[in-house]
Amino acid sequence: MPGYFEYIDAYFNQTLSHQEVERFEQKLTEDKAFAEDVAFYLSAKQVVIEQREKEKKDWFKQLLPGQDSIIETQKNARLKTLWIYRSLAAAAIFVVLAVSWYLFYSKPMRVQEQAQLYIQQNLTTLPVTMGTNLDSVQQGLKLYNEGQLEASKKMFELTVQNDTSNYSAKKYLGIVYLRLANYDKALLYFRFLENYSLYSNPAIFYQALTLMKRNQSGDKEKAKQLLQQVVEGNLEGKTVAQRWLKNW
Repeated sequence: MPGYFEYIDAYFNQTLSHQEVERFEQKLTEDKAFAEDVAFYLSAKQVVIEQREKEKKDWFKQLLPGQDSIIETQKNARLKTLWIYRSLAAAAIFVVLAVSWYLFYSKPMRVQEQAQLYIQQNLTTLPVTMGTNLDSVQQGLKLYNEGQLEASKKMFELTVQNDTSNYSAKKYLGIVYLRLANYDKALLYFRFLENYSLYSNPAIFYQALTLMKRNQSGDKEKAKQLLQQVVEGNLEGKTVAQRWLKNW
């Protein structure tokens, strides 16, 4: 990413604004990958320092040949300074990684973060039936997996207009609206799914997921009730619901 490490460098050089510093430090605590990049930056910067020290030493030897005692004295001083730099860099890296580990593996995630992580891991792509002749639902899924959410939404809407009983099209419409952050429409379609008597039906679980992601007043409490309903009714999403409720 252009300017990515320049942004990190600006933070340590104290050239960011107060608001940018706050955003940087918030990102450091919320984004594990970013925290690891900061640790890599500190490590890489230490390598640059070491290389510069070596170049200075080589240049000084060429400038004053035979001044071994002076070089040795300055070398020892530089080594002492370098040891201090290494210790500071190692300590900084340890702190960054420790904070990252604590936040991402020890501290319970907020319900909105749990919902977002689930969406990223499970709803970014959806299974498509292999074959040469794709029906409208499969075409919608293909568009969805290509990241064309608006186009896939139109395809699923057209399918529902032509077949109001099409369960799959309604389910995928709900998922598309969830991805588009149109939570009211997502909830509407997920509620439609409750009218279908199926062995595996994620209607209740998806409603809870949507409420967790929307996170408006009262959503958290309603989502918890729905997740408890999923667990008690042994419905689809039970395992995830149990994990979420444990950290509620």
